[in-house]
Amino acid sequence: MTTESARIYFDLIDPLSYLVAKELDGVEDLPGLTWRPFELRPPPAPMTTSDDPALAGRWRVARDAGPSVGFAPGELVPWTRKAHELLLHAPPDRADTLRLRVFEAYLLEGRDIGRVDVLVELARSAGLDATATKAVLDVDRHEADVRTARLEADADDITDTPVIVRGHRRLEGFHNRTALGTFLRDAPATIDDPNGTH
Repeated sequence: MTTESARIYFDLIDPLSYLVAKELDGVEDLPGLTWRPFELRPPPAPMTTSDDPALAGRWRVARDAGPSVGFAPGELVPWTRKAHELLLHAPPDRADTLRLRVFEAYLLEGRDIGRVDVLVELARSAGLDATATKAVLDVDRHEADVRTARLEADADDITDTPVIVRGHRRLEGFHNRTALGTFLRDAPATIDDPNGTH
């Protein structure tokens, strides 16, 4: 068994990234995995709505893969830079819980995760200090880290989310926990179906 580290590129407005996060939550003995932000619509890209044709295929696949999830995103698709900054601020023992909470705030509850006050509330619910979190978000402490992650993604030829990269191998799109566990533990080159049929 190899111990090669892996990284996952994701965005918090992406229902497929959320479904992968939920599946990974059920993988036992998960090897090291680094979550890397990848803004699907970084500023200054114009704001859009949840019925944007460019996002329609992503939602169709997500609803087919997880019809019982109950997606109810807000009408406006927010920029996610501040939300990614929040996750970079979170201590490692709270990051997974907070990541799922931020996903759900937008995808299931329709909350605007581009707003600092919403993010501070989510951070507080995950046990982070609200005052310190607001200060970090207000001064853009982790903005450079989000931009650096995008440069890393460009170097890895990442153009969409979710994508898990492990060495020279990658797993794109939604996959169930069995396929994810196999890829992360053994990473055979044959698992590359982006439609999640494995």
